[in-house]
Amino acid sequence: MKAVVVDKDYGSVTAEELQTVQAAYAAVGIELELRHFTTEDEIISGCAGAMAILGTGNPPITRRVMEALPELKFVQRFGAGVNSIDLTAAAELGKIVLNLPGFCAKELADLATAMILGLVRNTCYYDREIRRGKWPKCQYFLPGDVREMTLGLYGFGGAGRYLHDIFRGGFGTKVIACDPYVSPEIRAAYPDVEFVEFDSLLEKSDIISIHVILTPETTHVFNEAAFRKMKSTAMIINTSRGPVIDQRALAWALETGEIRYAGLDTVEQEPIRADDPLLKLDNVILSPHSGSYGAGAKKTQITMVCELLPRAVQTGEVPARNVANRDILNRAVGFRFV
Repeated sequence: MKAVVVDKDYGSVTAEELQTVQAAYAAVGIELELRHFTTEDEIISGCAGAMAILGTGNPPITRRVMEALPELKFVQRFGAGVNSIDLTAAAELGKIVLNLPGFCAKELADLATAMILGLVRNTCYYDREIRRGKWPKCQYFLPGDVREMTLGLYGFGGAGRYLHDIFRGGFGTKVIACDPYVSPEIRAAYPDVEFVEFDSLLEKSDIISIHVILTPETTHVFNEAAFRKMKSTAMIINTSRGPVIDQRALAWALETGEIRYAGLDTVEQEPIRADDPLLKLDNVILSPHSGSYGAGAKKTQITMVCELLPRAVQTGEVPARNVANRDILNRAVGFRFV
């Protein structure tokens, strides 16, 4: 059996980690090839005969790709996001898309916390200015008190709930959330969280932290109209997917004072363009899409990837919680969803 990592040089998984996955696959008779493709045609050509495609990043697994690979049974992501995979086509074609929901939820909450406090306390600004030979003592934005702020969570999944615990439990910060998909059980478990509509989130929040997947519904949901509704002192943090924010509108909002701060682990085009106006702004913290980078998340990530496909091959079982294209769960595809 053949499987192919199609983007080994993406940067989120090391060569040593990929070798660990190779060894786990070899133990059950799967030969894992490590390749790096950038186009649909390259993936189609390089994955002929493969029963699985693995993506360390966001390779283009489109309908065309999957239709051209009839022996393909699985698409395995090394993360939670599946926005570059056509989930509808995968379900229709009988391909199972696997991801790792929640594997780095704590790390994303930690990074959001670091960005929030770094922006509030001007830490990156002061560091940059000192390195330039300046000493801006008690200058720049007057730091507010996070204990008196309202933290708005756009998405109340694992990372959002961890961030709630940090700020509500650690600082006593008021927390509100916008998430129409959160279950009644989760709502009941967080009686201190006020669940609001999107416009209320924009208007009431001093800090908005984004914790959603990229869908047509969430793409550019933070646009010029949204920024106009936010407080002029507000902060936006994005550790989810870059296109949730209209980046041009964000630069405008920051430059004109519609909002005050931004912390971004993801941007619309990665790496960020050298001429992007965000690079010139002191009220912005940027991170190179590394929110999942952490000892705990790494261990979970590689362990899960080493186990999911080998388990399917050996037992015919696929954990339903790891199936991203949910429409396939009720279809007969030769595997049992457990």
